[in-house]
Amino acid sequence: MKKILNITAFAALLLLAACQNTIKYEYDLNDGKITILGELSTAREEHSVFLSMSYPDRIDSLPDAAVYCYVNGERHQATKIHPGYEWRYDPVTYESILVPVRNRYTEYSFRADFKPGDKVRIEASKGEMKAWAEMEVPSRGEIVSVDTLTLVKTLSYQSIDGSDDYEQEYVEYTVSLRDVKGADSYYTLDADKNTVTRIISEDGTEVEEQGPVKLEYETFHDRILEDDYSSGVGDIFEDLLPVNSTHCFSDKLFRDQEATVKFYVPSYYIKEHLYYFEGDKAEVDVAVHLRFKSFDRSYYNYLRALNNMMCYGFDVNPIVEPTMLPNNVNGGMGMVTIVAEDTWEMILPTKYYDKDDQPNYYIY
Repeated sequence: MKKILNITAFAALLLLAACQNTIKYEYDLNDGKITILGELSTAREEHSVFLSMSYPDRIDSLPDAAVYCYVNGERHQATKIHPGYEWRYDPVTYESILVPVRNRYTEYSFRADFKPGDKVRIEASKGEMKAWAEMEVPSRGEIVSVDTLTLVKTLSYQSIDGSDDYEQEYVEYTVSLRDVKGADSYYTLDADKNTVTRIISEDGTEVEEQGPVKLEYETFHDRILEDDYSSGVGDIFEDLLPVNSTHCFSDKLFRDQEATVKFYVPSYYIKEHLYYFEGDKAEVDVAVHLRFKSFDRSYYNYLRALNNMMCYGFDVNPIVEPTMLPNNVNGGMGMVTIVAEDTWEMILPTKYYDKDDQPNYYIY
């Protein structure tokens, strides 16, 4: 027993001594790496990747790189270069506007047609630096059917006035999904909408198109869509679990089969209301798109890591393990993937407005 105590005390002394050693970390502020980010898709022919130079203390745009996409060895050169943009609020017009952002990233666009099984390589170079990512185009899962239902759910929350219940109207989507057979598959299920507004007056018809606009949704403990992040724990610890914000999930619960999932979009996201318009009449059409995307394991791991970072925040938390973002770019950093996409479109009934229906005030 005495020997054990002596050994334990000696080990403790070694640990204390180790804690006193300071390791100096030195780095070159000009030592940058090419960073490539991009989500390519089989559903379109024009694609974009976003490039930047990442340094220990900053990120700069990369407008003078050479970017190529190789599909089964056939080269496609980037044909367009755009500066980075972001949405900002304009206090004069009360609108959100796109403004160029420097020192962020540069968008490179090219055209290519991807088919399942294609070997794809994205390559970027600047001077002697070169970075590339290689991947295979996956097979796509299928949306078999979609049913919708408008319902009202009573949710609980703590408000300033002390009330803790309110009613929220949702559109429930019941979706049947078919898994890719014979493979370990990884998915997301996204929703967005496109809106077409026609203002009719004596001078003619003015048409305004908006979209796609992403639709956020709730899952209310759907096991597949939540990917076992939280499965109805039902107590205080549920708030401590990561949230599946990126809607990524695997096929482990329905491998080689079909599965039915449910998610809920707040009705105010879908119902377009014209509170004011200058004209005699107006018509509004809304198209909702469900996008069932399949991709490889590396992108799934990347989305899982993003979930953890968005849940716990980017600040240092002493009780949370550091999150490392997966990387599939050789010679640099970043994540490039190709998704195989199946889309289901739903056209909602046209809404009609008359000038006599307009209130005499604006609502923002």
